[in-house]
Amino acid sequence: MSNDYDVLIVGGGPAGLSAAGTAAKHGLRTIALERQNEIGYPIHTSGGSWISDMKALEVPTHLYHPVSKVIFLSPQRAVQLHYDPAVACVVDVRGLYQHLAQCAIAAGATLRMRHTVEQTLIENEYVVGVTAKNHKSERVTLHAAVIIDCSGFSRHVGVRSDMGEACHRYGYGAEYDMYAPNYPQDELFLIMGSACAPSGYAWAFPHGNQRVRLGVGVLHPDCDDDARVYLDSIVQHVPQLTNKFKDASPIEFHTGLFPSEGPLKRFSRAGLLLAGDAGGHGSTLVGEGIRFAMYSGQMAGAVAAEAVKAGNTSASFLERFDKKWHARFGRDMEIAYMINKRIARYSDEQWDNALDLMARLTPAQVAQALRGDFTAGLVMGILARNPGLIATSGRKFLDLVLEHINKPSMV
Repeated sequence: MSNDYDVLIVGGGPAGLSAAGTAAKHGLRTIALERQNEIGYPIHTSGGSWISDMKALEVPTHLYHPVSKVIFLSPQRAVQLHYDPAVACVVDVRGLYQHLAQCAIAAGATLRMRHTVEQTLIENEYVVGVTAKNHKSERVTLHAAVIIDCSGFSRHVGVRSDMGEACHRYGYGAEYDMYAPNYPQDELFLIMGSACAPSGYAWAFPHGNQRVRLGVGVLHPDCDDDARVYLDSIVQHVPQLTNKFKDASPIEFHTGLFPSEGPLKRFSRAGLLLAGDAGGHGSTLVGEGIRFAMYSGQMAGAVAAEAVKAGNTSASFLERFDKKWHARFGRDMEIAYMINKRIARYSDEQWDNALDLMARLTPAQVAQALRGDFTAGLVMGILARNPGLIATSGRKFLDLVLEHINKPSMV
């Protein structure tokens, strides 16, 4: 195996595999290193996403499960929304990741399992390679013109090259993947309130064949509680779930961490790009990362290809990745983070009030807001359907959202 490549990617998740596939399609010598024994294991995400994005990302339909009914629960309120056709879906996480791996390999990329990156190599301010321990516990050194850090929450290369500190505010999630023979496979639950998920939310995500992911996510350090403690009591605290989970039992147990500090100030330096969770590219609104990781991985792979072909991997050249990402996602991610910080402090009464507001919106408006597609039209529509907000602090917050929508992009 050669130790010299055009592009070296750290991490075999959705960002890394998307970057590998894109770079390889441009004819670059591409390698991706994954520290686990297999792609897509262990699972660290609940897999909630959107059908329009799965289509845009050319994900085969058998890898996501459409959901037509979305039910929001707070301590004293319930809002049911119906979608025909369905707009939300739950992804087959392991299947999707392995599909992306196959696509990357078919494009010409090399994948290496059980390769753990240990050191980052820097020469004359350029990141030029890494050292890693391979599946035989041998230490190997690999060089590349561009390194792409897609190592997720840990951002292995980024932290070691002064591209950002370890994440201090993060979501911690725990879930059971259950066989639940009585659970309706067209119903998705999002549950808020102190009894189930203080400073976070709980969920029930069906993904086909009578399988359901039942989970809890909490934000640290906003709250010190352990999500695992709440996981075993959700069904008892939520009567709407009792019959649906009759005779159900877990088949898998998953945990995961999600950066909840918004995007890093920069995602590039000479010889290095950060994509996906490593760059803070997920939406902090509901802790959604898969589709954003795939988009940013594709962008990073394309910019890396441009840099290699131009023979220019300087910080100023690679900064076009930052600009492209901010132009497409920057404002929406800023707004998502503003909302996240606000709702993380909600009391049970505030969640009840929030669902009262939601009940007056159209299903399309709720879906647009949850998807993080913030527009002036959406904000004005919320105000039109909730005129009482005009005399409250909610109007001030929506005005702040509008201000962010209308301001120029950061980069």
